[in-house]
Amino acid sequence: MPSSPENAPSGPVRLRPVETSDLEALVELDASYARRTGSASAIDPSALNQSAVNHYSRSGHSFVASRESWRRPCGFLLAHASWDGSRAVVGCSRLVAEGDDPHVLERLLEALVKSAYDAGAYDLAVDLPEGDAPGRKVVVTSGFSLRPLRRYERVLGSRGQVSR
Repeated sequence: MPSSPENAPSGPVRLRPVETSDLEALVELDASYARRTGSASAIDPSALNQSAVNHYSRSGHSFVASRESWRRPCGFLLAHASWDGSRAVVGCSRLVAEGDDPHVLERLLEALVKSAYDAGAYDLAVDLPEGDAPGRKVVVTSGFSLRPLRRYERVLGSRGQVSR
């Protein structure tokens, strides 16, 4: 498996919607991404499971990238639309490219912008871990800006219980 864009296969990046059969390849890419960015705690690895892929495969805003010379994915973006009380917002929870390939990240973001625009959702948000400098660079270059807010989360039920 290539570890950087320099030794990744060449050829055009092809995009398609996420499919439920992509789970194994996405988990592999996501685990590598978490190791590279030091985000194992920022991105819950259990969150990328069959139920999540089923959900994102129906969102209309989630994509898999592959190169012509590859059969397996070399990147993916998981996003869905929600209503924030005043407008539709398409939120991206995962933006991953093998070896942090900026061209793959750019193509995935272009697909997200187009799908959101086509759906009439003109507000987009991308969540990235602090350790993802290559992703942040591509997101900013693509016209996104950092908002001065922090997101606080709480997990309810048995997953949220703290052992004492």
